[in-house]
Amino acid sequence: MPKNPKIRRQLNTFNSIWQKLHYSNPQYMDYEFPKVSVIIPAYNCAQIIDLTIKSVIDQDYPNFEIIIIDGGSTDRTLEVVKGFNNEYIHIHSVSRFQRYEMLNKGITHSSGTYINCMFPGDFYVNQYTLRTMMQIALSADLPSLVFCGTLLRDGIKEPKILYRHLSLKVLRKGQQPTSLQSCWIHHDVFEKIGKFNTHYQLRGGFDLMCRYSLYGGLRTKSTSHVLTDYDLRHVTRKMVIVHFRETLYILWKYFGMKAVAKWLFIQKDFYRIFRLWGRSIKSAFLKK
Repeated sequence: MPKNPKIRRQLNTFNSIWQKLHYSNPQYMDYEFPKVSVIIPAYNCAQIIDLTIKSVIDQDYPNFEIIIIDGGSTDRTLEVVKGFNNEYIHIHSVSRFQRYEMLNKGITHSSGTYINCMFPGDFYVNQYTLRTMMQIALSADLPSLVFCGTLLRDGIKEPKILYRHLSLKVLRKGQQPTSLQSCWIHHDVFEKIGKFNTHYQLRGGFDLMCRYSLYGGLRTKSTSHVLTDYDLRHVTRKMVIVHFRETLYILWKYFGMKAVAKWLFIQKDFYRIFRLWGRSIKSAFLKK
């Protein structure tokens, strides 16, 4: 359990809040809930993908599917996935790992009204995550996007909560309101603004949110409840550099040089790069 009081309160009170909303005053019958497609791109992740799949299978939700897109795994990933032997799971393979190409393939094969993207190691923090988010969607007449807060966890520092309101002001700062894993996107959105841009390695979700917000006329509903856990334990120095470069390009593309200049002034990626570089130097000396 996280030591941070704010996070602990969020996680400790969720069950009682959900039960009060649902069991004391059930608003919708099971047949009314829209189908959800959960897409999981996988590559050599046998040790962690079972956690993600199990968190979806255990959901108290009547209508969902899990679409696994495997990028040519050479370990036991597919064996682990097939070991679930679950009718909700559909497996598709591609020749290489490129997360946004794989997510796009998952969208193509999906049959759900809403699309949720999870990555191996991430998980829903509660068995009521899907039901809660889809109750919100139903109460808002099925908006284009519903999202919640996410728990950022790197295994070193105390976990943090990521949740902001979606606005162009937030996006111009190079920030997302939440993680992609905490977004449920209506299938029609991809027909209007396109799927993920496969030019990116890490910031395709940020690019999608920028296009979504600039398109106009799309309705969004959110909750600050923390319902997903985002695994950041495998962030490397190379990933930080790619994140920096892609953020800069996206800001320039959609908001111009003024936004880029402001972002360069306030962002922290330079510090993160030097910190990771320093850590690698220290590790090299300690190993001698």
